[in-house]
Amino acid sequence: MSEDRTSPAQAATMPGLRPLTVGEQGHLDSLRAHVQRSRTDVTDVAAVSRLVHETYTGWADDARATVPEGVVAALGVVVGDLVVARAPGAHWVLRTAGPAPTPCVVSPDGEAAVLPLDDIRARWDIGVTPDWASGYVTAAAAHLAVSGLHADDAADPTPAFEVPQQRTPAPAPALPRRTAPQPDADAAATEPSSGYRTPGDLPEPPSPATQDLGLRALEHALDAVLGGECPLVTFAMTHDGVHRVVQTFPGDSRESADRARAWVRASGAVSAVVAWEDQLPGDEPGTHAVVVEASGPGRPSMVVGHRYAPAKTGGEGRARAPRAVGEPMIVGQGDPLL
Repeated sequence: MSEDRTSPAQAATMPGLRPLTVGEQGHLDSLRAHVQRSRTDVTDVAAVSRLVHETYTGWADDARATVPEGVVAALGVVVGDLVVARAPGAHWVLRTAGPAPTPCVVSPDGEAAVLPLDDIRARWDIGVTPDWASGYVTAAAAHLAVSGLHADDAADPTPAFEVPQQRTPAPAPALPRRTAPQPDADAAATEPSSGYRTPGDLPEPPSPATQDLGLRALEHALDAVLGGECPLVTFAMTHDGVHRVVQTFPGDSRESADRARAWVRASGAVSAVVAWEDQLPGDEPGTHAVVVEASGPGRPSMVVGHRYAPAKTGGEGRARAPRAVGEPMIVGQGDPLL
């Protein structure tokens, strides 16, 4: 039996990160080789950006095609390699926090990180513009160069942090598709529907940038509860056209959501979201969902949600991990956040 030893790469310093093992590095190498067989110059950001866009559009043109997970992961590795090449001292490690371990790129001191494989996979749910990969590489490298997530001492004691704008927002034609939604025996056979299938079906659809921000926030909220943050800690996210700023609001979800909305109104942002734990309309008491509200200045908000089943311990019968229930859905529209 072969032994999967830890590689001599620089050690990560953030909790939830560890160096890649030799076997894990070998897996990344095999993904790189897959892209190299396309004869794309993987050191040329423009060439990689074209390949990412062409691969996405080829998939999107076939409505019956499933997401090519291996191909997307391989593209994520070469995009991450471009980030490493442009951020001196940055290196690959394994992120062990969250629902599943995933490779990520960290700054030299391990205080800042980006997740190219997760980020490119999210784009397969939202849309890939022709210049997404090149914009991502530039923003991610700049993020790692300014090491660390800096707290805003003048704000609420719970720190806010900037997240770099990593790509040009693209219109979101539909809610994100999760690759393998898990059926839930406790869920009702038929789920209430708002009648809205995509953001464009809303009476007053938000801008593409606001849709993008809201759907990314919904994915983040669901990933948080599936990773063990149950119930979800309410958070708000604002975008000023250049940076995203995230602020958390601990406490009762309804009261903390009101505080988050007040913080958003004072932000002067061009788009914003608030995410909290709640029930979706028509659900029975005791059901769980993450809910996200997103809007631009003076525009009605888009409200979206996703049900989930929390973890069960052995004392409650057969133990199980938390899991998503059903698909994300559009709840409707609300008052403007800004």
